[in-house]
Amino acid sequence: MSDNNLELPFWEGFRVWNFDRRADGVWISLIPDPAVCAACSGCGSACSHVHETYWRTIRDMPMLGDPVWLQVQFRRL
Repeated sequence: MSDNNLELPFWEGFRVWNFDRRADGVWISLIPDPAVCAACSGCGSACSHVHETYWRTIRDMPMLGDPVWLQVQFRRL
């Protein structure tokens, strides 16, 4: 599932790629928003060269009693 228009105020620069409700909780996959220019986390300057991407799973606060898991794709610039 792509092109979700879910607002994520605490995950600026990311967009929802997939949303899945499973027996073990709610799983939300986030990818970097291609409309947002990548910036170095150290100096803040714009960067167009991506060295690698990797996924990290993060446990978030429960939503309506169900555990929430975020699968986030990060970029190393």
